[in-house]
Amino acid sequence: MWRMGSTVKRIALAAVAIALVLGCGRAALAADIGVNDDTGKYATDGGTEFFTRVAALGLKQTVMTTRFLPGTPTTIHDGPFLDRAVPEAIKQGIEVSLAVYPFPPSELEGGRSTPKAFAAYVRLVAQRYPAVRQFIVLNEPNQPAFVRPQFDAAGKNVSAATAGRYLAAAYDALKAIDPAIKVIGIGLSPRGNDRPSAPSNVSTSPVRFLAALGSWYRSSGRTLPLMDGFSFHPYPNQATDPLSRGYAWPNAGFANVQRIKQALWDAFHGTPQATTASGLKLYLDEVGWQVDTSRHAGYQGVENVRVTTEEAQAAIYAELVRSAACDPDIAEVNVFGFYDDVPRDRGFQAALNRVDGSPRPSAAAVQAAIADTARGCSTPSPVWRPAAGVVGVSTPLVTPDAGAVAVEVGALEGAGAVVCLLPGRLSLMAVKAAMRSRTATSAGCAGATAFPNRPGRVRLVRPSPSRPATVGIRVAAEADASRVSSFSAQIR
Repeated sequence: MWRMGSTVKRIALAAVAIALVLGCGRAALAADIGVNDDTGKYATDGGTEFFTRVAALGLKQTVMTTRFLPGTPTTIHDGPFLDRAVPEAIKQGIEVSLAVYPFPPSELEGGRSTPKAFAAYVRLVAQRYPAVRQFIVLNEPNQPAFVRPQFDAAGKNVSAATAGRYLAAAYDALKAIDPAIKVIGIGLSPRGNDRPSAPSNVSTSPVRFLAALGSWYRSSGRTLPLMDGFSFHPYPNQATDPLSRGYAWPNAGFANVQRIKQALWDAFHGTPQATTASGLKLYLDEVGWQVDTSRHAGYQGVENVRVTTEEAQAAIYAELVRSAACDPDIAEVNVFGFYDDVPRDRGFQAALNRVDGSPRPSAAAVQAAIADTARGCSTPSPVWRPAAGVVGVSTPLVTPDAGAVAVEVGALEGAGAVVCLLPGRLSLMAVKAAMRSRTATSAGCAGATAFPNRPGRVRLVRPSPSRPATVGIRVAAEADASRVSSFSAQIR
């Protein structure tokens, strides 16, 4: 009896230990690290040398592109190149992801591209390359370089609905071939200006794009998911930024990946589409810090952006690999790319190797970081949980005077506040109940909008300054009105 009790106790203690490890977010394996680069696809040797070098650094996968051209909807134009490169990559132990998206955006804008034709193209590609088990569907649909229009005449986002229809069509086509194929959407850009009347680059911020995508999905009546994983491109705002420097809300970079998780939750919780809180993984399929190439031959033109040093890039990439290993929600990170582009003004120079093939310090740094994190993160990291209220909302500043009361509300995300002057001394519970039916236009109430570094302010007139009153404040997140934070303040 004692022995049995001890065994049960040991099993129970072991279970508790396992639960503690899982509960604090320790990953069994680190994120897979790879590259996003078409060099191997176009190499004259079919990519043999390219994929050999990729594998030698400990990289696990490569992303190659194949565009759907609506003018020739059943032609895989880069098929002869992929026919050689896909088997060669797999031979070298490199997993292949195919990024597929409609192009150019003028075809979408002109109505010459359809989700049905795109799905048929995706089906052709998957049937031609059965060894490819992962497809990244769409590319930066929140940018006008890939999807137009972004907004309608009334200023409402429409690019998310377009992306949703194309993603759903491709998902269904790929799952009909093999349910085990992974569908990764949508290659989201880290930035957007949310300005329908901007003189150029009319684009949508990632947080607001996901909100619009979730709204379309909920209203579509679709009962199947849209994706098995979520692709995000966490480029820095500037190449001189450290990894820890992110973007202001509603944009997001690597330092703001929790913001993307929250945006996914806001968009899809309670639907058939999973979020990171229910198993959806993040695929950081494009990321890179551009470097100074002025001392190296083989490049053309002049830089059109501020660039960092090779040494700083190496340190950032190593930190990126190690940080990703500590986030159990990140499945992959892919550097863009393995080799630099030749033109400085039109290309991208953030690769692990220079244009002549010589390795940068970042190649060795990434290789070492991959080896260091092969067994996962050595330091447990907290499991991310969705916010129940408004992110970063501060206790409102309430300033009464003889005939009025001023209220200031701040938050770390966009939020709408309703502020009401209620008679008597009320508890917070009573205030919450009273505020449920009130809006900014109700008697004794006013509304305000708060943004990071730009608090919302209201001023309410007190009809009876000598009588006690309570200020009721309800703050709701812009991205999800069900996330509410409530406050109250009694005044004399």
